[in-house]
Amino acid sequence: MTIEQKNPPFKKALMIFGVIGTLAMGGCSTTAVKYDASNVSGFTDSTLRPQAVPLATDAPLNIDDVRTRTLAHNSEYSRAQTQLMETVRKAGIRGKDFFPQAYANSYGTWRNNASASIGKKVDDTSRTMPKDFYTAQDQAAARSNLTTSWDLLEIGLSGFKANRRTINAYSQSEQNQYQCNKMMVDVENAYWRAVAFEQAEKKSTWLKNRVAYALDLSQQRADQNPDTKLQELMFQRELIDINRWYQSLYRSLLSAKPELARLMNVPAGTNFALESTRLPSNLGELGEKNALDLITTAYQNRPEIRQALYQSDLTKLKNEEDLWRHLPAMRFFLGANHNTNSFVLNQDFASAGLNLSWDILRLGQIGETKRNGKLALAEQRRQTEILASAIMAQVIIAREQMHKLDYDLTLAWKALSVQGEITDDLYKDAQSGAKPETYLVKEELMRELSFIREQMARAELHTAKARLEQSIGIVPICQAPTHLQASVPSPSAL
Repeated sequence: MTIEQKNPPFKKALMIFGVIGTLAMGGCSTTAVKYDASNVSGFTDSTLRPQAVPLATDAPLNIDDVRTRTLAHNSEYSRAQTQLMETVRKAGIRGKDFFPQAYANSYGTWRNNASASIGKKVDDTSRTMPKDFYTAQDQAAARSNLTTSWDLLEIGLSGFKANRRTINAYSQSEQNQYQCNKMMVDVENAYWRAVAFEQAEKKSTWLKNRVAYALDLSQQRADQNPDTKLQELMFQRELIDINRWYQSLYRSLLSAKPELARLMNVPAGTNFALESTRLPSNLGELGEKNALDLITTAYQNRPEIRQALYQSDLTKLKNEEDLWRHLPAMRFFLGANHNTNSFVLNQDFASAGLNLSWDILRLGQIGETKRNGKLALAEQRRQTEILASAIMAQVIIAREQMHKLDYDLTLAWKALSVQGEITDDLYKDAQSGAKPETYLVKEELMRELSFIREQMARAELHTAKARLEQSIGIVPICQAPTHLQASVPSPSAL
């Protein structure tokens, strides 16, 4: 029987390959862009910092307003929350490990002569095959197939993967909790230092003018009376030293308000005022607790401890998974195939198969795998112990600092009160002419110096209290669980 050779649809396949090849080579047409001042001139604060939205009110901000604003708009914390959202989404995808891997494959061949050969007649038991049918190969042919495969061992280990994704989500939520706690300490420090700066700034210009006036007046008296010149010069030196001391403290507060603006992520050039509230007369419950109770509270509430526990769970999961991987790998595949060769009897057909492979030499490494797992778990436990020691030290130091700064604030307030009385009495003497006005200016400067020191002591105490709250893991505004953390599935549910 003579079989007429058909022209396969090779041109169509060649066209598809050409289109795909053209698209693949498209990457060669890309070029790198070098940025400089000429092509970034259109960038503004609003384009580079889109989350820096204006404040909702022009009223002075209290500490609660600043905390809320920071949590809502801080770029670093928003990025961490976005990453947590993605981790939670991945943890919530269940059953994806049961899906097969799917591969689409297509290729074509060509030769300059016929692929002819002597064949053997095939016995036809179904009586559907043409008589004397022999196989051969077209000069040009294309083959395509779609194959799906299941790795049965990986499906068996899908429970480990699901638990690992969930634990990673839990661990990342604790990392965000830690970041929130730390950020609130930065907010407290920046806020109260900014309050101190605003209070000092109110009298900054007036104080400069008063000091300049006193120095000029003292110099006039020195020029008029040579007998008191030395005394006047010593007075000027003392006044300048006090002013330099005051200015150094004032300069140390200059960065507080820009830092607070960064934390709140407000647009550049935003002006805002702050409210100043007095501290309570005592340190509250934190001041009454002893160090041991605070350390116990820290172990129960610090997110770093829970992170370490999650890391231990991940290590245990990895150890179990490593042991299971000593089992043989079994892969089942199912595919659909198409061949344009005109000499092939069945150009479209389905295929299936099973592949079993076992690394026999790995069986002797089971003991080593167990040993490595025990070492990794022991190392993780040592890391947890080191972390607990660091937390213990942080709690003790933070508690001692808070009590010492509370006493320092008491002294600063007393010094301000005494200096205020001195200034008031000297003001009366200067008004009556009993004392020169230059002495009054010096005491006014001393009063402002005492005031700024009292404000800084107040800011340090606020920060110390916030740092103690962070050290025991209880920062009220960061305690409420977010909807992201609540949506993480439990390992048992997986």
